[in-house]
Amino acid sequence: MKLWRFTFSHHAFYRLPEEKRIFWLQLAQIRNDLRAIDGICIPLLNVVSPRRRANRYSQTEQWIALHQLTFAIRQLCGTLKEAHTVVHKQWHGTPLSKQMDSSLSQEAKEGLKTFNKYFNNSDNLVTTIRQNFAHHFDSEILKGRLCSCAPNELHEFIIGETYGNTFYKFAEDLRHNAIVRAIGGKNIQEAIAKLYDEPRQSALLPFETFADDVLFKIASELDLKREEVRVESPSDPKMLRPFLLFPEVEPDLAADTRKYVP
Repeated sequence: MKLWRFTFSHHAFYRLPEEKRIFWLQLAQIRNDLRAIDGICIPLLNVVSPRRRANRYSQTEQWIALHQLTFAIRQLCGTLKEAHTVVHKQWHGTPLSKQMDSSLSQEAKEGLKTFNKYFNNSDNLVTTIRQNFAHHFDSEILKGRLCSCAPNELHEFIIGETYGNTFYKFAEDLRHNAIVRAIGGKNIQEAIAKLYDEPRQSALLPFETFADDVLFKIASELDLKREEVRVESPSDPKMLRPFLLFPEVEPDLAADTRKYVP
């Protein structure tokens, strides 16, 4: 697979006006984080989505993957909400927008318009998840029910011979139940498609279209040098397997689970 590596001098970087330089850095950091989070989600979807042969995985693996996916989506929503704040303050709230708007592609302008329109509705899913679930352990939410289920429903957690294989599923039952109540749906499996698709289609992709155009426009003001690099082509995304369980270590280095077993 072919990529291009760009370099620029430290001197050229600090010749950029401070306002533009800081916005360039902010966009680049947000863009990197969004790319990383999206990359985490893709193999996890292979485990939890029925459309992607999820039956290849055990029920335990599917529950662990579901937690990792909802965790990644919570970070995605938090990052997108922060991206909106940065765009609002550093683009619309400064002369940068007037200085650069005419140089942007039509696709970038449409991306920004779509991105802003999504956040103009304060009830959007990204804001709901960010405000209630992204980095919160809200005691009010924790007072809720573990699930909408019968009183005799069983809840569970697992422990293995290594600390990394401990997973408290019951805690995620409550969080998933709260998320479903907040965004609608019968259960978390049904809601997961909306949780991933809406932020991605309505905010992530429009933002990336806008951000990349701005990033490249600002980069063109530097003393750029380009070289071609070759890397091995990645695997088919539909075949990617996420990291779910840790290999077992020697018993004397692992958690002694015997004291928990009657």
